[in-house]
Amino acid sequence: MAKLLQPWLKVDDTTFEFSPSDATGFPRRLPPARKIGLGRRALTGLIPSKKLSEGASARFESSLERDFYALLEFSNDVLGWDPQPVQIPVPGGRPYVPDVLVHWIGPSRTLDSTESVLYEIKYREELRENWSELLPRFRAASRHARERGWRFRLMTDDRIRTSALYNAKFLLPYLSDAPNEQDMLQLLHALGLLIETTPAELLRACTQDPWVQGRLVTSLWRMVAGRTVGADLTSKLTMNSVIWYVD
Repeated sequence: MAKLLQPWLKVDDTTFEFSPSDATGFPRRLPPARKIGLGRRALTGLIPSKKLSEGASARFESSLERDFYALLEFSNDVLGWDPQPVQIPVPGGRPYVPDVLVHWIGPSRTLDSTESVLYEIKYREELRENWSELLPRFRAASRHARERGWRFRLMTDDRIRTSALYNAKFLLPYLSDAPNEQDMLQLLHALGLLIETTPAELLRACTQDPWVQGRLVTSLWRMVAGRTVGADLTSKLTMNSVIWYVD
C-alpha cells in the first residue's frame, strides 16, 4: 500500500517522475462529478495522493492541473482536496464541473477554521479566447459556492508555474524517503550551531568527505520538505539558498 501512496518517484537528487500507478477503487470525501477520459487534451493521467482518502488517485486532464495538484499536495496549509467535485447547472448551457475543491487550514490551524475554495484551472490564453463562453459557467460556480459557504476562484498558469512549483516538484519525492535518524541528528546539531547557513556550507560543516556529503544531502532535503529545516520555499532552492534552524 505504501508504494501506491507515492505520487512521485525520485530518479536522482534533482529529477523526478510521476508514478504511472492507477490506485483506484477507494472512496473519496467527494466522488468525482465527471469522469475524465484519457487523451481528451494534450496530457492526461493519474496522481495518487496522501491528501485524498487512503489509496485514492486524482485524474488530471492537463499539465497545468497536474502542476496545481502538486502544489496542493506539498502545501502544509491544505487539509485535503477533491478533484471534479460537483456538477453545477448552467442556465442555457451544459452542466459545469469545476476542477477541484480545496479544503484550506485556517490561521488557528484547527478543523473549525477550515475554508473550502472551488477552483477552475485555466491558461490565460484560453480565458482570453473563450471568455464569453466561460463566463456563465463561472457565474454559476460562484453562486453555487457562495450558497455553501465556499469561495470560487480562477487559477491561471502565471500563478501556478512559479518557483514554489519548482520546489514542490523537487521536494515531494523526499517525503516518501524513510528517514535516516543518525544523519538527520548530525545535520540538526550542526545547523543548531550555525543557526543560518546554506546547504553547501552545512554539508561542509558536517564533513569534508564528498561521498558522505552526497548521503547527507538526501536527509537535508527531506528535512526541508518536512519543514524541520527552514527555507524560503517561494524562491527556487539551490545549494546556496539560505536555510535556518527551526525551533
